[in-house]
This record gives sequence, structure tokens and C-alpha cells, in this order.
Amino acid sequence: MKLFNSTYSYKNNLLNKDELRKLTELKSEHNRLLKRKEKITHQLKDLNNRIKTTEDSHSEFILYLKKNNKNFVPIISVGFDKRWATYNCVVKISGSIKSFYLGKEDSIKGKVQQFHSNNIMGRGINFVKSEIIKIVSTVIMQFIDTKSPKNPFKKRIKLNLDNVLERYVASGEWDYWVSR
Repeated sequence: MKLFNSTYSYKNNLLNKDELRKLTELKSEHNRLLKRKEKITHQLKDLNNRIKTTEDSHSEFILYLKKNNKNFVPIISVGFDKRWATYNCVVKISGSIKSFYLGKEDSIKGKVQQFHSNNIMGRGINFVKSEIIKIVSTVIMQFIDTKSPKNPFKKRIKLNLDNVLERYVASGEWDYWVSR
């Protein structure tokens, strides 16, 4: 702005009409851009305040959900029974524990094979465990009664591998599936 004011005082002595017109245009353009900058700065401050307000309410809501739903986060693990060389799936939720029989390693691989295009019979047990945990975690909430935190496992639906796989097929969460 100082540049325009100092040049403006010399305009009568040093500039011709075209230069004066150009200087006037530049000054008006400069003023217009300054007003636009102020307006955009104000809008930016307003948007930043709205974003901060939204983030604050979002974090409060997340804390509220964590407090209310911390009991309904399932912990799923696969255990090995050395006596019979079989596997069990253990689900812990809201202080209640439910386990169900999976079977022997080859039997489990045969049931899980339908969700893979490549043969998984040669894969290790860690792969099978991770697949079982993924499948169970996808459908476990269908077996949970959230209105009964003391005993969340629904009595009318039996928790077993066949029911879990049936619901997993119905969920459509798998990438590959072969009908048997």
C-alpha cells in the first residue's frame, strides 16, 4: 500500500496519461485483492472453528461409545487340546466365556477351504487359526444379545463351527467362495 501512496504523489510530475491510468487500475486491483484476502481469511477462520467443534464433539462421542460398549468387544482365540489333537475356539465377551469345538486340523482346513481359491491343506496351523479368528470375528455379534450384558450369548442360537460358517457365507465378507 505504501508503494502506491508514494507513487501516487509523484504521478502528476512524472507520469503520462497512460501510465496514470495503468497505475490507477493497479491500485484498484490491489485494493480488490486485499478485500478478497480479508474475506477468505475470515472464511478460513470460520471453517477452522467449525472443524475444531466437529472434532471435539466427535472425540466426546467416541469416548461415550467406548464407555458404553467396552463390555461388548469380543476376544477370540483358538486353542489346542493335546489329549485329542483337536482345536477349540474360545470367545470372551462381557466377562462371559463360550467355547466351541472346531475339530482336527485337516477337518478345519477342509471346511475353510471353500473360502480360498488355492489349496490350503499345505498351509500351517497359524494360517488356519488366523482364518478361524477372522471368520468368527465377522459373525460373532449375531450370536450375542447386547441387552443381556451378564449372559450375552443367545440361548436359542447354538454357537458351533457349522453355524458360524453358515452365517459367514451369508454375510458375503469373503473374497472367494466355492459351493459344496
